[in-house]
Amino acid sequence: MPSFASKYGPWALVTGASAGLGAEFARQLAQQGLNLALAARRKERLHDLAHELSETQGIEALALSLDLAQADFLPTLARATDSLEIGLLVSNAGFSLTGELTELPLERQIEMLHLNCRAPLILSHHYGGLMRQRRRGGLIFVSSIVGFVPTPNWTNYAGTKAFNLFLGEGLAAEMQPYGVDVLTVAPGHTRTEFHENAGIGPILPMEPAAVVSQALRNLGQTSLVVPGSGNRLLVFLPRFLPRRLNARISGLIVKGLQGLAS
Repeated sequence: MPSFASKYGPWALVTGASAGLGAEFARQLAQQGLNLALAARRKERLHDLAHELSETQGIEALALSLDLAQADFLPTLARATDSLEIGLLVSNAGFSLTGELTELPLERQIEMLHLNCRAPLILSHHYGGLMRQRRRGGLIFVSSIVGFVPTPNWTNYAGTKAFNLFLGEGLAAEMQPYGVDVLTVAPGHTRTEFHENAGIGPILPMEPAAVVSQALRNLGQTSLVVPGSGNRLLVFLPRFLPRRLNARISGLIVKGLQGLAS
């Protein structure tokens, strides 16, 4: 059986790698022996992580400071990675805004749409196309359990995560004949900076290491993983309820999370 590195290496590109799940994906992929191209906006954090993993894991690590929400990010990223064979793409970068859609700034909502949806589409088209030509590789999309249900006060965010979910599952079927594995991972509450940035408090969060390890174990085995038994239950139960009721319940949960953060 081929090793993880021989199947998905020699390089992995991880977006949103400066913190949270992105940084944890980088650490666990480095432990698997993959070289890393790390993309995010926070330059110092990226350089610190790249240096750490190069020193501790003996891999090559490239820090790429850029904003994936910008319209022209791909030429810059492609130039930086053209000489590398990216065998694995982890499309993790994203953020949320909490509140009613019409009360939140439109500019930030559009930025969320660009980062959460447009960037994964562009990245998977570019790097997935190269993997298809080589007939090997892997793509990982980070969705969320809120991508399964309409979620008031996270209306746009939940919509972006539903896009990630459908994009990943559809691509999994398209790429399977070409030897490219595609996985969508849909975490629930995870102990990262996400909650602070979104203005909510977490409930029984999973550790990033557990989420990432489940994702990497399932790559090549299935097209979708929901880490954590409690999260799988939250995804399963709404199937038996009217969608309007699901929206009300999920909206109440988000408001409760806002209260935990205040």
